[in-house]
Amino acid sequence: MNSLIVNPTQDTPEVVFDAEQGKLLIAGTSIPENARAFFEPMLNWISEYLKSPKAETYISFKMTYFNTVSTKYIFDIMLLAKEIAKDNNTLVFNWYFSEDDEDMYEAGATFSKMLRFPFNMVKYQE
Repeated sequence: MNSLIVNPTQDTPEVVFDAEQGKLLIAGTSIPENARAFFEPMLNWISEYLKSPKAETYISFKMTYFNTVSTKYIFDIMLLAKEIAKDNNTLVFNWYFSEDDEDMYEAGATFSKMLRFPFNMVKYQE
């Protein structure tokens, strides 16, 4: 399965989905003009990955900002990815937040609660 790599722009985050490593990353700012067009390839990639996931999959979100429309798609990605945890596969969500960004911490905590799945909350310094 091919990796999905999207270089970051001023309005869209970096995306690195690596099936061989079982590591998925979304990092940066997400305010795409057309959120559906931006996020749909990620959802399609995860749907394909679900057919043969690694025994351990790590999904990392290192967002600096995302708009309301992105919130829906980020949650959709999480909800779909949660299926990886079935069949005794390990799934780890890492939610990174800057130590001075309480809003981003709260966003991760809220996603975790809505998903009913524990997140590793990872504080970092910019």
